[in-house]
Formats: sequence, C-alpha cells, structure tokens
Amino acid sequence: MKALSVHPYYAMAIISGRKTIEIRSWDTAYRGDILICSTAKKQRGCISSHALGVVTLKDIRRFDRGDCEGSLLPPEDYIYHYFVDYAWVLENPRPIMPFEIKGKLSLWNYDGDIDIIPEADWKPAIVYDEDIEQYVGEFFDKYWKPLLY
Repeated sequence: MKALSVHPYYAMAIISGRKTIEIRSWDTAYRGDILICSTAKKQRGCISSHALGVVTLKDIRRFDRGDCEGSLLPPEDYIYHYFVDYAWVLENPRPIMPFEIKGKLSLWNYDGDIDIIPEADWKPAIVYDEDIEQYVGEFFDKYWKPLLY
C-alpha cells in the first residue's frame, strides 16, 4: 500500500475527516488508498511516529482559494500556496489500530499488515471539540489518547 507521512496534527485531522485536502508541492499519477502516518515531530496533544489510518486519494489539482477550508488553511495564507502547490483531495478516512512506524519522504510503499478498526467502533465517534481544541469521545479515549505526546 502507498503511504504518506504527515505532521501529527494534520495526520489526526485527516483520519478524523476534518482535513479533506492535503497540500503538497508535487503531483503524482497515483490514485487510491494511502496509509496516513504521523511524522516523528513531537506536537503536544498529538500522536507522533504512528500509522493512524487509511484514506482514499481521489484527485489532485492545483490548489485554489476554495481549498482553504478543507485543508485547514486560514484564508489569509492562501496567497502563499496559490502558485506552487497542489490540492490532494482525500475521502473515505478509515482509522486503523495505530502502530509505530518510521515515516519517509514522498509517497512510499508499506508492505506490512494493517488492521482497520470496524466502522461501528468509530463512526461517527471521532469528534473534535473546537472549544478545547482536542479530540473527545470513546474512540479517542480507547485508541488515540494513550499515544498522545
């Protein structure tokens, strides 16, 4: 399976369904499922160095202003990405049993086993509370909270 390393905050946002656009400076012909892995960067309240889930890369296009919300990019930062970046359109996020992994640059291959968490255990249980800027709920408590930095 193809894999992509993403900063921890955004990796969690992708798998929770909050982030539907990933901003990249490069294009690829690949379309299909991608294993989302958080990088080793330590971020308080986030999970580092773990594979968190699978998402489908549906399309890639030039980044435009309409992609700000889905990418969690403040609209005032749009101009920095307009001329150089691509919007990777992501859909169908599926959490997995998290496991430690060392990320890599670019799109890379992962050949190990992946244990996707049954939909009944997480949907729609991945909840992000905007007021406290943290995930909450049974799914979070069971699968993600023990791994937080």
